[in-house]
Amino acid sequence: MPSSKPKPSEVATETKRHYLPTIKARYANRTHSYLFQQPLEQIPLHSYPCLQTVSPPQFHICTGDAVDYTIEWEEQVNQRIPFICAANDKKPGGDWETGVVGYEERLCRRSSLFATLSTPGPESRIPSNYPVPSEGGIYSEFVVVFRGPHDQYKKLDHWNDLPVVSIPPARWPKLNQMGTKYAFPLERDLVKNKIRAALRICVYYRYTSVVIGDFGLGNGYRNPPQELAELWREVFLYDPDLRGRFEYVAFCFEDAMQSTAKLILDDIAKKTKGGHSSDSKSKSKSHSSSSSSSSHSHSHSHAHAHSHGGPTVPSDFEIFQHVFDRSEIQEVISRPDPRYGISMLTS
Repeated sequence: MPSSKPKPSEVATETKRHYLPTIKARYANRTHSYLFQQPLEQIPLHSYPCLQTVSPPQFHICTGDAVDYTIEWEEQVNQRIPFICAANDKKPGGDWETGVVGYEERLCRRSSLFATLSTPGPESRIPSNYPVPSEGGIYSEFVVVFRGPHDQYKKLDHWNDLPVVSIPPARWPKLNQMGTKYAFPLERDLVKNKIRAALRICVYYRYTSVVIGDFGLGNGYRNPPQELAELWREVFLYDPDLRGRFEYVAFCFEDAMQSTAKLILDDIAKKTKGGHSSDSKSKSKSHSSSSSSSSHSHSHSHAHAHSHGGPTVPSDFEIFQHVFDRSEIQEVISRPDPRYGISMLTS
């Protein structure tokens, strides 16, 4: 039987021709956004009140659609909660009018996000929000959601709205040989600053809860999931401007089985295999013995990670579950931390 799932391009066309004009007309004074070119410099937080305690937030690691999760959470607690969305830095919604499957593209097809991103707010002094600087972000206070998730793009009888913070993640950063960490400290610092920028925007608008999707993960971005999770944790627990400002944090994974670590390892193994194949052709017969021995041992280390008898490569969901497990959080904050004596005490 033919699938009843509509084509993404057809959904995008209907959104652009029907839904967006309707929403712009109905909510003309709210369908806009604000670009923060340098949130770390533009948003001083010393005058913003912290929570009564500097205890860690309550972390929730869940599965499902992140926007649906945010909307349901908003309804339960009767307050607005922002969703941090991985964004295209060149144009609003990226290639949302085609079949591209990034989360921002899919969200643009089912909501007014494209319209808000395309429209700088009335106090803006810029004609366009794009391109977004490397440590910049866009805040859309009022994004109307009128369709369900991309598996069916079901039209909703009751429309909902939520705030969205759009931040461009690092895309395919250079990693170390094992693919577990960023290759350069500057790359790691950039990713950390993107996280700080997103959360700083949330604090600026007085939010104390936040939902984060698989930001920077999957085949489109390929950030090392373990180090990325630890960076989020580091910022929430230790950043002198942000610690003590969030009560609840949810990381929501649409695909509980997605493993960015496996994507990275598979790519390393593929490149290693191809490199050794090329090398073997260029080596003389007198060197073939030592070369093949080196190749075998190096390839074996990668093959072991994927063999049936070897360790299982964890999913992104599993990694974040471990990094943000309550006992793990307590263990981390109980360790002496070198930052405590400097930034923590001077904050």
